[in-house]
Amino acid sequence: MNDGDCVGEHRVDLLWSRLRYFGGTTGHWGGNCAPLDEHDFEERAWVPDSGWPFPKTELDDSYPKAYEYCELPSGNFSADYWAAQSASFRERRIALAGDPIGEKIMLKSPPTRFGEVYRTALARPGNRCDVYLHANVVEIETTEEASRVTALRTRGIDGQTCRFRAGIYILASGIENARLLLLSNRVRPRGLGNDHDLVGRYFMAHTTLRTGRAMLSLPEGTASYYATLGWEQRFLSEINPFIDALQPSRAAQEREGILNSVVFFEESYEGEKTPGFVAMRRIAKQIVHGRMPPNLLRDLGIVVGDLDEVVKALYARSFGDRSYKILQTRFFCEQAPDRDSRVMLGDDLDALGQRKLVLDWRLNDLDKRTIIRTQKLLAEQFGALGVGRLQVEFDSEADPWPKGVDSSAHFMGTTRMSTDPRRGVVDGDCRVHGIDNLYVAGGSVMPTSGATMVTVNIVALAVRLAGHLRSRLS
Repeated sequence: MNDGDCVGEHRVDLLWSRLRYFGGTTGHWGGNCAPLDEHDFEERAWVPDSGWPFPKTELDDSYPKAYEYCELPSGNFSADYWAAQSASFRERRIALAGDPIGEKIMLKSPPTRFGEVYRTALARPGNRCDVYLHANVVEIETTEEASRVTALRTRGIDGQTCRFRAGIYILASGIENARLLLLSNRVRPRGLGNDHDLVGRYFMAHTTLRTGRAMLSLPEGTASYYATLGWEQRFLSEINPFIDALQPSRAAQEREGILNSVVFFEESYEGEKTPGFVAMRRIAKQIVHGRMPPNLLRDLGIVVGDLDEVVKALYARSFGDRSYKILQTRFFCEQAPDRDSRVMLGDDLDALGQRKLVLDWRLNDLDKRTIIRTQKLLAEQFGALGVGRLQVEFDSEADPWPKGVDSSAHFMGTTRMSTDPRRGVVDGDCRVHGIDNLYVAGGSVMPTSGATMVTVNIVALAVRLAGHLRSRLS
């Protein structure tokens, strides 16, 4: 039921990237966490459609509870703090100037699988919360004027239907929020909350691209403090409790006219970027998830055609041969809000007879410029520090997007927040404009995405919404 189609140049795997069960996508979440930056909330002249209805200070009170829910080791995101805690990091920390390149600390959750960690508490008698599983909401029912929700209609795989009634209703299911609003078109033919044709629009992800090599003279082990968790690190008994990402300063972003971004290092081996190795990974990913690879014969042909490089990469990774090791830069960027980047309803039906999603994910010139200019700032910073240089592969805004651009499976937007109903689906309290008792929680309300991991920020937004509803109901 989570599957759908992608149209356009950039595609994601809608089925693999989302989990439809209790606890949701935290079931395969990587666990990295950091709050949004202050300027992520600002209206920036060089970023069209930027700006939140409130400043970051309004969300600050909600973060400590979010850190607790995500089981973070600390609430301190200062690089100086972590340098004081770790002699190893202190010795390997890159002496960045702060401008143009500074640091952004991300802390690591275990990661918390919400469905497992909080199941017992929710199942405990007397906790004032009833949980219903296998109740797929297929329609939001409203009054004739669509000014209030009257019930949620659900349907199971066996065809059984139910209605759930409450005083307040909250949608909390990522981009499925937009799908459900569009599907609920009995009273409003264009869907609920869609009087201004905004539901489903401004889809965003984190534009992620591995490109270029860092050729640096740094102490052994430095990269581990600047890298996201690779698959081989998941088997280590101890891992660093934080990542120190490299980030263009707010001033540099304004000077360059670029979006927010961070850069990670990734250690890999020669041959792992060849088409053959990439095709082998595609096959393995599908098999691991119990699916038949959709283009198995084609991908096998690519693997065979690149067999020398595939074998070299497998040998180097299996035996840890450092002579084949390379340090790659991974750019992780805010995506420019774009009205034409959107989810829609397709013609195909899911197992419940509901129209499936169609995603048209679009990246524009500002997204491309952000990666290229960030790369330039990083190279200049390394040169100024005398630690080495970058070998770039993607350096012209006139060039097409290289292969390998991905979304990090961070899906945001589609029910964006604004005080103006002509610019947003929900208001600053996350209530759907024009509907008194319908709220939306999750990344779908975010007007901009920042350059950080999304889960802890979604949780903070949910904590803030809970506080608002507590006040309203009291």
